[in-house]
Amino acid sequence: MNSPQGIHNYFEPIFSKIDLENVLTGTFRLDSQYYALFENKLLKLDSETFISLEECCKEIYEVPPFKHIYVKSGIPFYTSSSLFENELIPSHFLTPDMPNIDTYRIKKEQILMARSGNVESGILGQILLVGEILNNSTTSDHVLRFTPYNSKINSGYLTAFLMSDFCKGQLLKNAAGAVIPAIRPDSLKNLQIPLVDDELQIEIGNKIISAVEGREKAIKILNKARDLVLQYNNLPPLSEELIETLDPEKETEIRLTNLSEFTDDYRLDAHFYNPLAKKAIENIKGDHRCLSEVTTSVFMCERFTRNYVEKGFGLPFLSGKNTIQIRPDVKYISITETNSIDNLKLKKGWITITRSGTLGRVCYIWNNYEDFTATEDLIRVIPSSEIDGAYLYAFLSSEYGYNQILRYKHGAVIDHLAPEDMNGIIVPTCNQQEEIADLVRQAYDLRAEAIKLEDEAQEILTKALTKNN
Repeated sequence: MNSPQGIHNYFEPIFSKIDLENVLTGTFRLDSQYYALFENKLLKLDSETFISLEECCKEIYEVPPFKHIYVKSGIPFYTSSSLFENELIPSHFLTPDMPNIDTYRIKKEQILMARSGNVESGILGQILLVGEILNNSTTSDHVLRFTPYNSKINSGYLTAFLMSDFCKGQLLKNAAGAVIPAIRPDSLKNLQIPLVDDELQIEIGNKIISAVEGREKAIKILNKARDLVLQYNNLPPLSEELIETLDPEKETEIRLTNLSEFTDDYRLDAHFYNPLAKKAIENIKGDHRCLSEVTTSVFMCERFTRNYVEKGFGLPFLSGKNTIQIRPDVKYISITETNSIDNLKLKKGWITITRSGTLGRVCYIWNNYEDFTATEDLIRVIPSSEIDGAYLYAFLSSEYGYNQILRYKHGAVIDHLAPEDMNGIIVPTCNQQEEIADLVRQAYDLRAEAIKLEDEAQEILTKALTKNN
């Protein structure tokens, strides 16, 4: 670029005519995206009654940044991203003695919103209704809290509207920040919420609440399945207190390695000799097979050029993180401009394992991502007739599977897994596989039903608010 005049060759400017009245009416926003990037779909809604978000909530607030004092066992703490993952696994635990700990707790029926990040990541503006599992846990200052007045609005209905396409743009346009955009509570207080009649509010709200309850039931069922994997294979829980280490404080996993532990490939990376992985393998003493013996294939796709397109012109494309999210905000890749696109598709009954970044997260393909395309950063595991695939998923996602998977990670900057290494994972093969597998399928059916309920709630909401359009 030789001169400032050439800048239009590189960037397409966005122009929008703004009335001074709009700037002065409570917002005083001078950033262009607030006015130009998102169409105000609320103006087209058919509702006789609107109420501001501030009027229908007791509180709309954020907590101040705080020093996190982590402990091995304490009050569950969730980052803004872990709140929107299927398993609802706490990122850390906070000490109960932390100053002002109750300030950071979240309560059942509160509505949470991820308030910072970028639009591309899919986290900014995500909405969640708090259920039993999250009740009294804690979360970060990157999450906004809404506490609805139950006498004025149904919490499930408010959640449904905040999640809707009508509202999403009006939430995101309030993000501001030079590096990491963030949404502040004051910018949302005047957000207009359309009201429908009480009976319809309850119908929509009940579907949202049932979806939350279904997902929580699925978590409990999957945890039961993993417990039965250990019980039926006579495997004691892995305890960090019992691992072999030279560190008397047990803060560092460091131990002597015997030459007899070296395999034919002479692995010299320390992860391979992880004490928990060693203990897991030692404890598997009953009937067992290597993963290669109970699968027809364990592989990853070749790298390929991703040509992203609009929803109606391509196939849904999963990243690694998408497979563990409650409702993944997937992209779409071109059908005509992607080589060998059929080879990228996932099939029912397969298992995927994330192989880069956050490693070892396991997903079962069952009423969720059939025939979706997926990144090469997902290892595909195709179970053979020698094992029930849902049982294999339960084992691989258990602490015994996870620690064996992690022992194969490698990489100087970004950790990776190689599919060929997965073949060496030891899998116990008890006789009660069908009982465990049926629990896994039941849990995944519940997750699918939760998505369906939310979609039905949005259909009812859309019909009610656009009946004259």
